[in-house]
Amino acid sequence: MERLLSNCSDDLKGIRNRVPLQLGYETMRRRSELCSFRFEDLEVRNDVKPIPHLQKSKADQESIGRIIPISRELGNLIETWRKKIDAERGFILRSIDKHGNISSRLSPGSVQLILNCLSDSMTTCEEGNRFSGHSFRVGADLDLLGKGETLERIMVRGGWKSQDSAIRYLQQLDYASPETSPKA
Repeated sequence: MERLLSNCSDDLKGIRNRVPLQLGYETMRRRSELCSFRFEDLEVRNDVKPIPHLQKSKADQESIGRIIPISRELGNLIETWRKKIDAERGFILRSIDKHGNISSRLSPGSVQLILNCLSDSMTTCEEGNRFSGHSFRVGADLDLLGKGETLERIMVRGGWKSQDSAIRYLQQLDYASPETSPKA
């Protein structure tokens, strides 16, 4: 994660690239869920830290929604991005074309492209280490396990209802070395 973030430039596209990296990792959401977060879904609590409200997810077909805590650092990054693109409402993640034009939304497939473009530009990245749409979930899942979190807490953070789903992600630990793990 740190290597990918360090590969982000300080220009508009670099700031945009940091947002899905950190948002995906901290919230452990699927690409489609990341792309559905909207500025107006950010709830500000007493400590002035914004908390995104996920309106609907694969595991929440009734659209009950879910509040997902994020770090103050990510909240500040989202606010910086919002100011740079001068947006009060609409989708947080947006595409930027080669001329610097900002669209109203980033497609879920573009999240994986961003990850792999950042990965490809890293000189320490081993050949064939490709990121998937589940890399955020896998990486954060494995990091939480490595920090000694319980399966129950990992399930709550990742939004899994069954142990089987969470364990499928954790099993990837057997295949990942520290240098080539699928962490996003």
